[in-house]
Amino acid sequence: MSLYRSVLLLVLFSSTRALLANVSSFSPVFGSPGDQVTILGSGFYPGTLVVRFNGVQDFTAQANAADGTSILARVPAGATNGPISVSVNGGAPASSVQDFTVIGPGPYVTGFTPDVGSAGLKVTISGVHFTSVTNVFFGGLAGTILEHSETQIGVNAPTGVTNGPISVKSPQGVFVSSNFYVAPVLTGFSPTTGRANTNVALTGNNFLGATNVTINGVAVIMGPATTNTSLQITLPVGVSSGAVRVFTPAGSAISTSNFVVLPTLFGFSPGAAPVGASVTLTGANFNVGTPTVRFNGIASTNVTGISFGQLTASVPAGASSGPISITTSAGSHTNSAIFYLPAVITSFTPTNTAPGTMVTITGKNFLDTTNVSFNGTQASFTAPVNNTNFQAVVPTNVTTGPITVTTPAGTVASSNLFYATPIITGFTPTHGLPGTNVNIAGLNFLGATAVKFNGVAASFVTPTSNTNIQATVPANAQTGVITVFGPAGSGSSTNSFVLDTSDVAVSLAATPDPVLVGSNLTYTLTITNLGPLAAPGVQLFDNLPVSATLKNASASQGTLSTNGNQIIASLGSIAVGSFATVTIVVAPISPGTVTNFAGVSSGNPDPATPNNVAGISTTVLPLPILSVGLLSGNRVRLSWPVALTNYSLEFKTDLSAGTLWSSVTTAPTISGNERVVVQTNTISPSFFRLKN
Repeated sequence: MSLYRSVLLLVLFSSTRALLANVSSFSPVFGSPGDQVTILGSGFYPGTLVVRFNGVQDFTAQANAADGTSILARVPAGATNGPISVSVNGGAPASSVQDFTVIGPGPYVTGFTPDVGSAGLKVTISGVHFTSVTNVFFGGLAGTILEHSETQIGVNAPTGVTNGPISVKSPQGVFVSSNFYVAPVLTGFSPTTGRANTNVALTGNNFLGATNVTINGVAVIMGPATTNTSLQITLPVGVSSGAVRVFTPAGSAISTSNFVVLPTLFGFSPGAAPVGASVTLTGANFNVGTPTVRFNGIASTNVTGISFGQLTASVPAGASSGPISITTSAGSHTNSAIFYLPAVITSFTPTNTAPGTMVTITGKNFLDTTNVSFNGTQASFTAPVNNTNFQAVVPTNVTTGPITVTTPAGTVASSNLFYATPIITGFTPTHGLPGTNVNIAGLNFLGATAVKFNGVAASFVTPTSNTNIQATVPANAQTGVITVFGPAGSGSSTNSFVLDTSDVAVSLAATPDPVLVGSNLTYTLTITNLGPLAAPGVQLFDNLPVSATLKNASASQGTLSTNGNQIIASLGSIAVGSFATVTIVVAPISPGTVTNFAGVSSGNPDPATPNNVAGISTTVLPLPILSVGLLSGNRVRLSWPVALTNYSLEFKTDLSAGTLWSSVTTAPTISGNERVVVQTNTISPSFFRLKN
């Protein structure tokens, strides 16, 4: 008894538990309220069954008790489109994957065949609620109904039919189906030329539903057709010139003329190169005819390896930095990027100027200059707006050298130099004789035009660097600063170059003065070294006047040589502040004036040449001879040479030692070259003499 009750309870429990339902399908998939629907699945029985159409319950639904795999239900009033759900014994509802479509009392089209065609074609339309159908329209044009039943209509497509939906009309409503397609017609396109990414508008008919558009067989980018008469496309990369073809479900239409795809230059490599270099161009539509490649307007004469998307061109002579263009029989295209050729500096002006001032640089290929330097010193500059010239500011501490310009094509230097003012920082040796080679150190010596020692031009070796120059001390140089001259001006040393000089001087004395003809006249010559260095190889030169006869000569040092009236004294070295003497004795041979000149020199340059020569003039008197002559009667004529101005006439009557001489008081007269005194002869004798 207890066992039976346990089994019975188990059975009762099993009969009331929730079942797991599963909806696999239903038929039909559409219907009006009240229409019967068969739902297939599992787990529908036994138990309390709840069936809902998109949430609206059908209270008439009954499960097949035989196997629980089907349900007969009716579309409830108020139902809307959506899934059908089934719940058994309050369990979780199972929903259909597919939605059930609730239709109204009007016609409902499930399909038609064929879906493509032309005017007059019979089209069979399937669906429900067709009994009261009055019209069938093809895109707004009425078709001719041949027959119809509750579920099917036969209709001819009307004249002028175009792509569009089929509409079925009855008093209960109108149903609009999917499109009926007619073969497309392509009447034109605009623009007629273009390149990748160009938008093109196609015109024609029956474009709705278009599936593809090609140009020369290459699919383009197509926007969805929103009207039958126009279609927008965009050219893709890689398309080439050719016919335009539109594909739709009803077939295709091809243009009678070609769309011309213009050449497109995407890029080039390298981006910078000199004349003659090969440049590879990449792009599209290069192989239409024979392409011409221009480098900033200059055509290349060597174009090879031509294909649809690539070719090689040589940079032509005369080309300059700028864009590259390609021209084919289809058209032209210029790439916006710049191809760079190496810059060329032909000149600049001024060629020298102070830091902070502007210099105009002229040449070629200056676009996108990134750096300007003056002999390595970076300068600010105005960005070039053309290929041929721009301006730069001379930098501080500029030195002589080339100007360099850097562009994407590299760095180039001017062949000419920009000059800065020479600067002397030192020199070696600091002293020397003429002919000494002096190495001068400093800056900005390139292009030097002259070197001077205290204003005297010197020979020099053309400098090959900015920092030193070698010059030779000129023959007539004097102690003083060294100056280097260049195109930008001159620079002088702060210290003087000292010439190894000796200032030798000669002085000349003559005794007696005046001197009597035939008497000894002594010349004393003093040779002094005034410095600053000892004077080597001192020589004295004296060409005695021809109106004197050399008696003898001597020197305090060295040796003497004579040749007639020429005397050369080789005195050797004379120390600074010391002197040597030369004594020369001559005898004048005629009255008048005798003049003697002497000169001195040494082995060192002489900084003061005027004192190297001395001269002296001496008066030569005739012999003091007193002439006595008797005139008529008792008169006596006394005469002596007129040149003896420093002689006086004296007399006495007695020659004894105790008797004094007295001056003749009678003044002499001049007669020719004589001084004459006439005395009266007296009884007592008189004695006369000339007294100096």
